[in-house]
Amino acid sequence: MVSLNDLTVSLLDKLAKEIGIKPNKKDKKEDKIVNIKSAGIEELRLNQLIQKYYEQKSLPKKTSKDQISELKGRVKLLEEQVKFLMSEIKVSKISLLKENDHDILTVTTDLAEIKKFIKSIISPGESITIDELIDINEIQKIPLITLKHSIYDLIDENVFDVAEGKSRQKIGGKIGVLIRK
Repeated sequence: MVSLNDLTVSLLDKLAKEIGIKPNKKDKKEDKIVNIKSAGIEELRLNQLIQKYYEQKSLPKKTSKDQISELKGRVKLLEEQVKFLMSEIKVSKISLLKENDHDILTVTTDLAEIKKFIKSIISPGESITIDELIDINEIQKIPLITLKHSIYDLIDENVFDVAEGKSRQKIGGKIGVLIRK
């Protein structure tokens, strides 16, 4: 048999309102139960109300559209993060080394592929600021240190001339524009 103790405080408040008792929010659960029992309601009616509100307690709560929307947003973000990680794996080579009986996982990026991509987006005679270069989606997937090494290699190979330019971001504090030879 279900009793008043089985109900939550909010359900006790609803039950009290239904029988004409104004619930006091400062009262503890035990005080609310005493107030309901001393209201003079017949026992059969009280048991029906207890059962009614106990069934409400047992019902699963509905998920609101906001919660579903938030979950969809979080799932979308996770999907984007997985895509990013998968693209990182495609750009990088992962190897397992043994050193002093310990396995060491190393991730190395293929600089040749990155250099080839950078050369493909800038035609001879054209220039690009570092800001514009970094804004390219494929470049954003490359670690910044790897991008710097690739650019330094391309400069050493005489593929690019450099200038300070008006780029907010600079490589080595001075290189703001790359000019393809």
